[in-house]
Amino acid sequence: MVKKIIGWMAILLVICQVTLAQEKGEFSGDLQMTARIFERDSARNAFNTPFYDYLFYGTEAWLNLRYRIKGFDMGVRLDLYQNSYIFNPVREASKEGIGRWYVSKSIDKLHITGGHFYEQFGSGTIFRAYEARALGIDQSIFGLRLAYDITDDWRITALTGKLKNQFSLNEVKLYNPIIKGAHIDGYVKLKKKLKIRPGLAYMGRTLDLQTMEAIFLEVDSYTNQEDRFVPPFNTHLFSLYNTLYAGKFTWFTELSYKLPDVLRNAEGRLFNPNNGYVIYNSLSYSRKGFGLILQGKYTKNFDFRVSPNETLNAGIINFLPALTRINTFRLAARYNAATQFLGELAFQADMVYTPKRGLSFNANFSNLTNLENDLLFREIYLDVEHRPRKKKWSFTAGIQAVDYNQLVYENKGDYVHTLTPFGEFEYKFTRKKSLKTEISYMLTKRNYRLFGQEDPNPDKDQDLGDWFWIQSEFSMAPHWSFAISDMYRVSQNLHYPTFFIAYSKDASRFSLSYSKQPDGIICTGGVCRFEPAFSGVKFDVLTSF
Repeated sequence: MVKKIIGWMAILLVICQVTLAQEKGEFSGDLQMTARIFERDSARNAFNTPFYDYLFYGTEAWLNLRYRIKGFDMGVRLDLYQNSYIFNPVREASKEGIGRWYVSKSIDKLHITGGHFYEQFGSGTIFRAYEARALGIDQSIFGLRLAYDITDDWRITALTGKLKNQFSLNEVKLYNPIIKGAHIDGYVKLKKKLKIRPGLAYMGRTLDLQTMEAIFLEVDSYTNQEDRFVPPFNTHLFSLYNTLYAGKFTWFTELSYKLPDVLRNAEGRLFNPNNGYVIYNSLSYSRKGFGLILQGKYTKNFDFRVSPNETLNAGIINFLPALTRINTFRLAARYNAATQFLGELAFQADMVYTPKRGLSFNANFSNLTNLENDLLFREIYLDVEHRPRKKKWSFTAGIQAVDYNQLVYENKGDYVHTLTPFGEFEYKFTRKKSLKTEISYMLTKRNYRLFGQEDPNPDKDQDLGDWFWIQSEFSMAPHWSFAISDMYRVSQNLHYPTFFIAYSKDASRFSLSYSKQPDGIICTGGVCRFEPAFSGVKFDVLTSF
């Protein structure tokens, strides 16, 4: 594997050297790295895994190199994992290789890309190839993509290839099933204040013989004749979408349809629905001092993977947008909702009101249920931000209430009902020096403790019980940042402190921290992963050149 890496790097450097000798091009790159030293801490559940028992060290790193010249765009990325828990919280991954390489060329109106690439059709409901490194996701396509500009306002794109299997522990591999698709997007100006961006997309997947044989064997093992079916080799998906711009209103709508596929239900059994649907709408209104977004989504049988044998975040070809708020405050972000591919009815409303400069009010409401109208997730969020002009201070204060179906999202417990007041105060001593303090308290068992409902389990916490959080950060722009925080588990009288220091210089940033954190679910846009408890030292490097 090391020889392969050296070989690919050498090829790229030779290409760059030859082209540089003839004509000047543009060379760039970036590095992202995280290194950890694990410290065993049984009180905080950071123990009894290889990381704390005998490995004690782990790292992930991604080195990107890019070169552009004469319409050519080429790049290669080195991926390095050493005792990493990014794919599995209880099993180390140690591998290295070329995680991505590509070459693209524009010839008049035709754009050609070969190798690993990322792409999205519409909002992603039938296809999205993307990466989210914080969640251990790199769902690139290895194959060929062609895009043609029909006019300045219309483009058609077609692609074929295989999905990268980033969960393979031995080396970088591809899933065997073949995927292919195409979409056309355009722009039409109807009137001065009336415009549309329509689109039509198709996506298909063909199972390989080995995967199909495994499906046949499992289906044939079912004793109930009604559970047996003939699985299709091919699955097809279609999507029709449009964005309408009408003055201060913007309306995005997408209708997606999936033909018969092989899916796995919540009990782990295969089934063969005749079709699947996604109906997604987002309506926004904006004027000076006021903004409103209303969203709704209906999902039924729309789990689309390379194979029904893949679970969690593995082998997913599409992406269903989450209709929940992305929270930045530590405790407000503790419980979030993972998208339910098999059945979900979701609504969200988000409002921003700014009556005068420096003062704004934010409100958000989201509600997710399954198709039987059982509550999965609900959030009510309110905050006020005050940043007065010519003052050295500013603050944000708010409150959040969450109802979280932990049994569905984490396969444990029942509902968690929280109420979380929070606040943030910032004071600027000078133009470059400032102190920011964040404080919040998460109250659990909200319905029983505040509204007088009878608690069926008075001696049992909801999840890990109440939390208190405080953090202070002192910044000396543009180079230094220092922070100290504590996440306190009230019922166990247990502290999770963090000490942090960061240094930035030009395009580079280095950070070092000693921290203890509880386990939990980390979500980004409806895609979630379990983050294990951590105790130890972290060192991060982020730079570009």
